[in-house]
Amino acid sequence: MTLAYTPFIDPIATLWPGAYSSPWFVNIYCLIVVAFFTSVAYKALRWGDFSGPLGSTLALFFRHALVMTVQIVLGIWALGLLVSLIVYFVVPRIAPM
Repeated sequence: MTLAYTPFIDPIATLWPGAYSSPWFVNIYCLIVVAFFTSVAYKALRWGDFSGPLGSTLALFFRHALVMTVQIVLGIWALGLLVSLIVYFVVPRIAPM
């Protein structure tokens, strides 16, 4: 199906054919992208000091944004692990079937 190339209608499937059926794409990669853009937007609003050389200021800004991205991703991962432990171990003891 070489004539079915539609990069503007379905660009993800063109670049990565199994993307929509992959749980990694849906869960991990999208979480990291959304967390990064959220932290960049938050840091852009809260960043107070833009004085000094532009290169060092931007490097420091993106380092803070990456640290915040890692914190968001690990926090969501820890909450998911906590919920799964509660569902698999605590709930069966509270309400046995």
